[in-house]
Amino acid sequence: MRRRDLLRSGSMMPLAGLPLPTAAAADEGPAAEANKPFDSASVRGMARELADKPYRPPDTKLPDPFSKLTYDQYRAIRFDPNRALWHGTGVPFEIQFFHPGFLYKSLVEIYEVNAGQAQPVRYSPDLFDFGELPRPTGEGLGFAGFRVHNPLNRPDYFDEVCAFLGASYFRAVARHQGYGLSARGLAIKTADPAGEEYPSFKAFWIERPQPRSRSLVVHALLDSPSAAASFRFGIQPGRETIFDVESAIYPRTDIAQAGLAPLTSMFFI
Repeated sequence: MRRRDLLRSGSMMPLAGLPLPTAAAADEGPAAEANKPFDSASVRGMARELADKPYRPPDTKLPDPFSKLTYDQYRAIRFDPNRALWHGTGVPFEIQFFHPGFLYKSLVEIYEVNAGQAQPVRYSPDLFDFGELPRPTGEGLGFAGFRVHNPLNRPDYFDEVCAFLGASYFRAVARHQGYGLSARGLAIKTADPAGEEYPSFKAFWIERPQPRSRSLVVHALLDSPSAAASFRFGIQPGRETIFDVESAIYPRTDIAQAGLAPLTSMFFI
């Protein structure tokens, strides 16, 4: 994955000292857009409206045992690849979903965009194999994130190409590579003695590709105490997997420092 020139990425930041765009307050969340027309400006409008309202932290309450899963228990939850979004439809991408639990307790709303209409992707326990864990009833549960699959290395197998899971983290691989660095949508208060702020993606809109498409478009809505933002990811897997990112960031407060296109990893010393 290559970080693109920030000036060419389309980032627009009405930062400290500049007035925020005005928008009518609305009580509805992204779910209000589920059965309405959707275009490239839709998420930007949601971000503007969100920034005009007080920040509301995500609900991280999960029913037992999913609120207390160990790493190994969480890894044992497997998505059924035969139930992937677009599986067997002839398009060159499939979407699999992550179950909530372990570190990933915030639910994200996920929509499929087709013919200009956004429809929610519905959670069902039947999409997952829970191993030795009890099968949930579905109440109070949903998705923690998703991963994109594509015949990256050979035409008869859909490899995992990229994943969006946890806060605003996402990562990707190119042909014949393994995961390395992770990217983040936005970094705020990095290295601040009072503590770093971790913005989170709260909803995604995934455009259904055409049968011969070489790229996939994903839209995302981000929120944090200091800002709301919209993102458009143009994802093109290949020998070099390229993310072309457009973002619009709307602060709620003065932001002394903001990190655009941050990369994250862990190091052993």
